[in-house]
Amino acid sequence: MTIEKCQRCVRSMDCDDQVVAGCLPVPFFGDFTHPLLKIVTIGLNPALNEYNDYDGEPKNRSQRLALLADFDKDTRADLQDTDVAEARKRRMEYFIDPGRNWHSYFEKMDAIINRVDPGWSYLMGSAAHLDLVACATRKRWGKMTGKAQASLICNCRQYFLDSLSTLASRTVLLCDGRRVMQEMRNLALPLEMRPPQLINIGEARGGDCGWIGKLILGDKELPIRGWSSQISQLSTVWRFDLAFWIRGTFSKPA
Repeated sequence: MTIEKCQRCVRSMDCDDQVVAGCLPVPFFGDFTHPLLKIVTIGLNPALNEYNDYDGEPKNRSQRLALLADFDKDTRADLQDTDVAEARKRRMEYFIDPGRNWHSYFEKMDAIINRVDPGWSYLMGSAAHLDLVACATRKRWGKMTGKAQASLICNCRQYFLDSLSTLASRTVLLCDGRRVMQEMRNLALPLEMRPPQLINIGEARGGDCGWIGKLILGDKELPIRGWSSQISQLSTVWRFDLAFWIRGTFSKPA
């Protein structure tokens, strides 16, 4: 089954009815087949405001991801191949559509990765984004129960692995936050990690740590860099320090 038609979490009791069925799943943002792709950032799940305004109304079509209503279908299972193709095209062109505004998350992340290496950019196709969970949820991730979070991740794991499997060897994985790093360890794949490093001790919470390692996926090696706090929670100064730390973990350009 294509992920756009997946209804595994829709109205699932284990998922606490959190999945917004009318918002089509987005396994990744950008083009995973781009010849310049060097890095993939990894987060939790697409934000609901990628589809709707804060008042709950759908955004202008040019400023949002695909909705079920765009194709005049009642359920995801009713989608036709042409509908799926259009939804995929819109998310693949997310970063290169000149008329589209990026989510603030990607604005912050792009500033970090571009500071690490000027050749890393969503806009240029050298970076793309992957989420642990492909569906938007009614509540923010941190507001959901642990049971719902675990069920969403479990139900989406094979789709997540399928996306990883399309990447070329040596594609760098940048993992945003402690939960993402935890789930990378839960993939049942060989994962070589060094002891955590302290990144920043200037924040009020006492500092955050980073991880260096690599994931073995068949005959591929995917370098990993991860950090304990999500970038949406970080100050401008901390994001500067994070970029400095990531850059320093590579002895030469990745």
